[in-house]
Parts: sequence; structure tokens; C-alpha cells
Amino acid sequence: MPVHSQPLSIETLIDILVADPDRLDKTKYAETGIPMFLIGEDVRSDRVAAPPGETATDSLGERFAELADALALRKPALDLEDVAKLLEVLAARYFVAPEEHNRAAGVLTSPTEILLPAAAPSVLADLTAGMARSRTVRLVNFHATPRYREAEFRRQIEEYARLFEPITPVNFAAAVEGRWEHERPGLMPALFEGYRDNFDVLLPILEEFGFTGWFFLPSAFLAVPPHEQRSFAASHQLHLPEYDEYPDQRVALTWDEAREIARRGHAFACHTRTHTEVRPDTPRAVLHDEIVVAKAEMEAELGHEVSMFCWLEGAAVGVNTEADALMREAGYRYIFSNFKIQRLI
Repeated sequence: MPVHSQPLSIETLIDILVADPDRLDKTKYAETGIPMFLIGEDVRSDRVAAPPGETATDSLGERFAELADALALRKPALDLEDVAKLLEVLAARYFVAPEEHNRAAGVLTSPTEILLPAAAPSVLADLTAGMARSRTVRLVNFHATPRYREAEFRRQIEEYARLFEPITPVNFAAAVEGRWEHERPGLMPALFEGYRDNFDVLLPILEEFGFTGWFFLPSAFLAVPPHEQRSFAASHQLHLPEYDEYPDQRVALTWDEAREIARRGHAFACHTRTHTEVRPDTPRAVLHDEIVVAKAEMEAELGHEVSMFCWLEGAAVGVNTEADALMREAGYRYIFSNFKIQRLI
């Protein structure tokens, strides 16, 4: 039985849409899995353009455009923060079952052209086109995963196991490039920051339900002595759980634990060295430390190549051209950002 027997008015739908970001802002992102969508994009200098006439195969692009059109009726000058919020709303509403949700809640129509300032149209167009052509990668971002939320994590992962195929290092490229061959969509559980409770609490649940964990590590955090880890976290935007579950003071993974995770078939990405964001004027010495040294540290400890990178706050290619060049020179193949997974080399 549909939730609404009659189609909702466009004004009612916009009211719901505008209220969504405020509701989502109350989520404890440091302690819960955050569903999100990223679009695969090839930014190699020698890339081959996509063939003309590529057809749309996924309704997510249409749903995203509908949300943007509706919001533009209320706020004509959308900016990049609005685009990020729209992605968040899209994930909250359509991550699991978009078509079922549409039938239940009514479909937003597209009564007007999207009106965007100079900074946002290209991002919005890229996202819409990528979603329409099945270049959408579903991620669930985890940070701290404390024991007192273990039951919530289990329910979440059990539901995902019913609906999604695991994205692994073997099929990752197919997911990003729109060559996914499974009937069910793929899913990447991404575990950020290198917290000890990722190993103790969430990893066994992921393994129970057959998922590959993707660990995004700031390499320096794992080398900090246990008695200094909380102060390091406080000064580097590494948010610890509300309740302390480790009286022995260690809150970060050890490299021995990371090697055990790798032996069990899970994947790793570099999340800078000291949990740092990039700016257009970030000095080269800092860039070298966060990009090149971090990669060398991770590879020396793990014993295998690390080919993926992600900045704090999720900057994409283009924010700092020197950083882009260093990432390519260091041998990173992919960078994860707030909107995209970009192929570098």
C-alpha cells in the first residue's frame, strides 16, 4: 500500500527536500555508516573519450536531476555545498531501493531548467551523466565503530548483504568504469582513519557477510605511541567515539593489525600522512610529506602497493595542480573525493 495514495504537490515535495539536509545534519557521522554515491571519472591525460551515443542505464541520474530541479525552484542559485547536500539526500532516499521509494512517496517532476552559478553546473552535469551511465559506486563511509553500536552495524551490514554485491580489488575497475556485470549493485564499505575499533568491531561483521573492507589510513596515526594517540586525534580532526572503550589508551590500529587485515583480503588506501586537507597554496614540502612519504610508509609496513588516495575533506583533482602531479609521479592510480573516484594514471 503506497504511503501517499495521491501524488504530492511540487511545493510539498520541495518542503520535504529542503528539510532533509537539516535532518541529516543531526546524524552522528563519527559513529555510523554513511551511505553515499561517487561517480567514476577518467582524468588521465591520454584517456580515450567515451564512445558517442552511450545510453542511459540507471535511474539515479534522473532522480538526482529531479532533486536539483525541485530545489532550484526554492533556491535558484545553487552552489557546491548544495550539490553535496543533494548527493547526501539522494543517498538517504535512494541508496537501497530507488524505484520502490519513488512509487511510495511520489516522483519529483522537472518543471524548470536547473539554475546554477559558475562553480556548480559542471559538477552537477558530471554527476548526473555518470549516474545515468551506471558509473555510480555505492560507498558506506565508516569512521569510529565503537562496540556500543555493534548491533546497529550488524543490522546495517546484514541488510546490505541482501541487496548488494561486494566491491573487491578484483572488480573495482569494472565498478568505476561502468562495466559492472552483476545483477545487484556493488558496495564498498570504506573505513576511515585507522581506528582500533574498526578491527575489533566492524571487520568481523563485514567478513561474516562477505564484504571487503576498504581501509583509508593516515599513515602517521598508526605510529603514534598509545599514550599520545588521543591528543594526536584531537589536534588532527580524528573524532573519537563519545564513550571511551579502551582504558589501555590505544585507539589506533597497529601495523601488525593492518598487516593481518591485508592477509585476510581487505584493501587499503592512503588518507594522507597526518589527516590533512589540500588547498591551492599548500607548500610543496607539505604535499610531499602527505602524498609521497605517506605512500612509502604504508607500502613499507603493508608489504604491497598502495594505489588509492583521499584527502581530508575529499578534494578532487584540480584544487592544487602540484599535488595532482605529485600523486601521479608517486604512482597513485585513483583519488577519492566528495563527488568522484578519479582515475589518475
